[in-house]
Amino acid sequence: MKIKPILLSSLLLALTSSFLLANEDKEEARPEVRLAAAKKALLESSEISLVYVKGLVCPSCAIGIRKNLSKMKGVDKKRFKDGIDMNPETQLVSIALKDGAKLNSKDLIERVVDAGYVAVEEYRLHESHLDALQFKQDATIEVVHHTHK
Repeated sequence: MKIKPILLSSLLLALTSSFLLANEDKEEARPEVRLAAAKKALLESSEISLVYVKGLVCPSCAIGIRKNLSKMKGVDKKRFKDGIDMNPETQLVSIALKDGAKLNSKDLIERVVDAGYVAVEEYRLHESHLDALQFKQDATIEVVHHTHK
């Protein structure tokens, strides 16, 4: 059975539209949910950078972000999928790092923006509390302490 190209295009457009509409109403995770997930992820995984990416609410969002971030210097592509793991439920992106590697914040911000999203903050554990390093427009960082019990 042959499917005409026009019919196939219409079918693909309908499927894509319904998928986008289903995810259109999905909201960003509440800050307390995201912060609890960030602390848990940092306690469970070593050598990762954990970033909150605004707008990452569906699996298809992940494609461009993964593609751009996996090319960064210091990413351990042997872990996760090309070194990047994403959770649309919490909008958190885990970036696997090679031993002793640190990411360039300006490069990270630019790569996320290039994928069509906004890198809001990076999370780090410091003693018993979670630090949120908020990214600014000029690529500077402001440290904000979040305490979790």
